[in-house]
Amino acid sequence: MEENKLRPMGMLLDNTGLKELILEVAKKQFGEREFKRRPLMLAVEKEVRARGFWTQDDDHLSSSVGVKSKGLANIDWRITNLKDEGRLNYLGRDRWHV
Repeated sequence: MEENKLRPMGMLLDNTGLKELILEVAKKQFGEREFKRRPLMLAVEKEVRARGFWTQDDDHLSSSVGVKSKGLANIDWRITNLKDEGRLNYLGRDRWHV
């Protein structure tokens, strides 16, 4: 199985679906404007919760750098995946663009 097809522990959305949702939220929330990573993460978390994909396990603290939930850490990793795939542009100094 490819990495992006695996369902993350907790969230009821596979990695591919989460990446698509991140792009959808980024376009809707920021359009053509530059944005910072954390506001995107929080907007995606809000949308994941609203659509019923968030689980109790997603609220547990992550072991990743910085204090964040497992669900937010998962969103953070998918943003990195999107950057690596060239689907989300990192402009430097916490400036991002779809």
